[in-house]
Amino acid sequence: METATAIRQVNRQVRPLARYKRGATQSVKKRTAGRSRNGFLKHQFKPFWAFDGNRDRAKREFENSLSQLCSYYGLAIPQPVNNLFPQNIYQTWQVVSEALKAKDKQMECIIVSDEQHIATLATVSRYDTGMNLYYIPVRPLWHWVQSSQGQRLAELLLAICAYLHQVVGIPFYTENGSYVGCQYQMIEDWVNDDQEDEDDHQAQLDELYVMHNAGLKLHEQIHKPYYLAQFAQIVENFHPVDNWEQEWKAIGVEFLQLYRFAPQRSIFDNIHSGLLYPEDEDRISADQYISFYWSGNNCFTDTLFDTINCNFQEITYMDEPMHLQKFDKLPEVNAPDFDFENRLFELVDRLCKLLNDHDYEEREPNI
Repeated sequence: METATAIRQVNRQVRPLARYKRGATQSVKKRTAGRSRNGFLKHQFKPFWAFDGNRDRAKREFENSLSQLCSYYGLAIPQPVNNLFPQNIYQTWQVVSEALKAKDKQMECIIVSDEQHIATLATVSRYDTGMNLYYIPVRPLWHWVQSSQGQRLAELLLAICAYLHQVVGIPFYTENGSYVGCQYQMIEDWVNDDQEDEDDHQAQLDELYVMHNAGLKLHEQIHKPYYLAQFAQIVENFHPVDNWEQEWKAIGVEFLQLYRFAPQRSIFDNIHSGLLYPEDEDRISADQYISFYWSGNNCFTDTLFDTINCNFQEITYMDEPMHLQKFDKLPEVNAPDFDFENRLFELVDRLCKLLNDHDYEEREPNI
């Protein structure tokens, strides 16, 4: 996936903060190891070592799921070194986990317990987001909304953003509780406290004013049912006059196709926070790494991403889309895939790139 300017890689270890440079991204260091990640989970997120129920039933369930899993993935059934419970289960699980990891680095093997199971093997497949921040700039949209020449493109973008906001669930920075909005509020507090350079201070206040009020108006527009209801008609009625508009037409068509393919799918549908590594209290949530924001090329860009970098640098886990497959029985051959996520993130990437190419300062209209 091509990494657009607004899509910033998440820094996972303490290091000097990277400076923002248009057209460049921040490199990612290898994530640090988690704490005591033994892969054993109960429905209440307690370790399997704490199991104090029916051991015979646990052994039967585990061995049955082990047989189904090994058959499904073509693995030899490992034999434990000893028969002591639960060491025998733990040793077998370790061997299976390593074998599955060799097949797919994004796959985890766990033991789950819920209302129907007490010790059943399951696999968790994770979608790799690339450790990126998917931030969609809206300043170009604001310029086109305010321009008589940009009305056609603005309408198309409002329909795309309405789908991304209302259906996919991407938060907008002026919403109450928005993560990016909270970072902007922190920056505004800093600006208000720092008045050493009067000229620079006034310019920053002016930018904050436009950013906030334009954001409120844009959010009101993409929150309206009208643009989602008219999505298909708006895309079909957009007739490109040049190659640049053809790019917008193409991405509009693909977003519409994704909406028709999964008309109710949200980015959060396959986010199962705490399923993996529940002992990690701190995690980067989906609403923190995918969001609408104001701009990737203004006077607050460095501060915004440095602040986010500081927030995330010691967090070792990011909530990513995942599929849970229990092996109490042999699953269907066609396992769940990440077709929706693949298409969505690729389209968001392209959308960001198109917007970034026009994310520059202009004379802001009165608001």
